[in-house]
Amino acid sequence: MVLDAGMIRLAGDRIVSRAVDNRIGAYVVLEALRLLSVEPPQAAAFAVATVQEEIAYSGGGARSSAFALEPDVALVVDVTFSTDVPDIEKKELGDHRVGGGPVLTRGSANHPVVFDRLVEAAESEKIPFTFQAAPRSTRTDADGIHLVRFGVPTGLVSVPNRYMHSPNELVSLGDLERAARLLAAFVRRLDGEADFRPR
Repeated sequence: MVLDAGMIRLAGDRIVSRAVDNRIGAYVVLEALRLLSVEPPQAAAFAVATVQEEIAYSGGGARSSAFALEPDVALVVDVTFSTDVPDIEKKELGDHRVGGGPVLTRGSANHPVVFDRLVEAAESEKIPFTFQAAPRSTRTDADGIHLVRFGVPTGLVSVPNRYMHSPNELVSLGDLERAARLLAAFVRRLDGEADFRPR
């Protein structure tokens, strides 16, 4: 069963729709590729849309795609719960506002050098961002990708999403634009000297 409901624009740059998780991830990646086409990078960039993200650890499409592509580095785009609503424990989940920019995750599936490079790219582009901790798993495709072959340096960029997994998920168009700019900036900074060994 699918709810028959289209996207609705709200005040400012907010939109509400069903299945925002994870259609907006595909949009962000495609927008990043469009930005890269205007100013092509030295590095090759591949976009992959996968299925079975919720079970990536045991065989989702991200794992098989990473195995086939053998990337030097991978960026995963997803959504995360916004915490700008009542009764949310910000000490546990972090402070992620709709409209506050992308969320960068630190944890076992996220490579420390990729994380640092994402932070550097965001700061150089003056893109606001927040941090999220994921010590065991991210519950995203990053969990499947980072273990492929000998390991893939992986980073996770998320968009704050209010009312996730409901028919009225809410996100900011500005957050989508900032996340795409961040991906493009990260890729533009890659060259043959990029070193992902932890320091």
